[in-house]
Amino acid sequence: MSEPALPRLNPSAQLSALLGIGCRFGATVVGLSAVRRAKGLAFVFASSELAPRTQRELARLERGGTRVFQVQAMEVLTQGFGREDALVVGVLRGDLARGLAKHLAEHAP
Repeated sequence: MSEPALPRLNPSAQLSALLGIGCRFGATVVGLSAVRRAKGLAFVFASSELAPRTQRELARLERGGTRVFQVQAMEVLTQGFGREDALVVGVLRGDLARGLAKHLAEHAP
């Protein structure tokens, strides 16, 4: 049985800036390996360029309460912290995650 498709997210400069702040304070993890090792993730933003198998792996994180989004223009999301090459970004539970949740709710289509 296949996993449901990940919800798509159009990144904004404001969202990128929030993730950049998270990088400076240790609330953001960058890269697939780091996300795989991280505990207590509230959000994962995954590039639409990832292999379907990897996308399914990340989608399974939703079972533990992590919200996972597929991002078409990942470089827009990661430019706030200078990692335009990153394909996966995670956000740990805490203040930043609560701020992101509010931001996402306010800008939902």
